[in-house]
Amino acid sequence: MTFLGGAALFASIILTGCGSNADNKEGKEDDSKKTVTDSDAQKNMDEQTVTGSDISELLQGKWQSIDDASNYLVFEGNHRKEIAGGMDSWDDEIFDLSDKCSNPSDQDNEIEPEKNRYISCKESDLCWYIIEVDKENLSLSYMSRGNTLKYKRVN
Repeated sequence: MTFLGGAALFASIILTGCGSNADNKEGKEDDSKKTVTDSDAQKNMDEQTVTGSDISELLQGKWQSIDDASNYLVFEGNHRKEIAGGMDSWDDEIFDLSDKCSNPSDQDNEIEPEKNRYISCKESDLCWYIIEVDKENLSLSYMSRGNTLKYKRVN
């Protein structure tokens, strides 16, 4: 009986990692109720924790700056796109979501690693820490200056 339970758990892990989350909504909590904050990263295993894949899924989509309505961010797969007033076209760059900054300027900083909390763009040498992300809100800390950037999700 233990073997069957272990086999079922293994199959569940494999299917979760390889399957499309869009096709299988049974048994999953509503994404609108997921929120990732600094305190969530520190909760113990007895409480529900948000996984790195949850952060990646929540990040996807179009975001508008709360402070500058002409500034938009779009995350599509591993592309980070940005446009703001005065720009003629979207700035499009591949990003890494990882446990610490992986861009050249910030990768040697002694920053405490946190699972999938850093967005790094190697080409532009930029890094942001994800303070909070949920279905409607995104807060980032720009690692170079430490300033906070807040966004709301738009369609």
